[in-house]
Amino acid sequence: MEEKMKGTAAEDALPKMLSGKVKTYVSCINVDYESSRLEDFWDIQLNVRGIPNLQESFKDYIQQETLDGDNKYWAGDEHKYQDARKGVIFTSFPEVLHLHLKRFEYDIQRDTMMKINDRFEFPDRVDLAPYLEKDADKSEPWIYKLHGVLVHSGDLNAGHYYAFLKPNKDGWFYKFDDDKVTKATMRETLEENFGGEYKSSLISPRSTFQKRTPIMRQMNAYMLVYIRESRLDRVLTPVNQEDCPPHLRKHTSL
Repeated sequence: MEEKMKGTAAEDALPKMLSGKVKTYVSCINVDYESSRLEDFWDIQLNVRGIPNLQESFKDYIQQETLDGDNKYWAGDEHKYQDARKGVIFTSFPEVLHLHLKRFEYDIQRDTMMKINDRFEFPDRVDLAPYLEKDADKSEPWIYKLHGVLVHSGDLNAGHYYAFLKPNKDGWFYKFDDDKVTKATMRETLEENFGGEYKSSLISPRSTFQKRTPIMRQMNAYMLVYIRESRLDRVLTPVNQEDCPPHLRKHTSL
């Protein structure tokens, strides 16, 4: 697609919409020296295991590591070995942000890949400004609205995929499940895809006084799609008949 867009008004449209920037850095604590590298990203992989929600996972992502003792950082001939902080920080987020939740991990004790069904909450609306570097452009709010939830139901070896999408700025989410498309409530879109244990009210009363193994939800979100709130009108522009190539119009009901 990008190759076909070169030389047209749509050139660089995909990176402008889907790509952000993250800085990897090592910053000395006692001297004025920093080494950093700026990179593009198209999605962000966030940890789920042992983390309660999206905001905490972002904090985990940008958490700093201290380099000291036998692990000091070599800051060149001028500064020699120095105590330093190592980490990553975002400098910008794209208009359409894809978050990959790490639901599949290698279990070293079992020597195999496992699915993580831990409860992980994500909001309908989130402010991402706290995870940007202090010098980032904040003239426009970095508030994002949820518009897509991709779900995996099952275990590592077998499962079913479906999605909840909100195609318009306002209105309903819709559940896309194979050939069926149905309206979805916010509970179906959010709460039922957080993962974790089923509530006790859903467990048989006979097991109330028995020690039981927690029953975990097998269906949970593994990718989230957020759109920057201030860019919603531009990103979700209506598609009209004249926007479709002539050879496709006969296959559409627009």
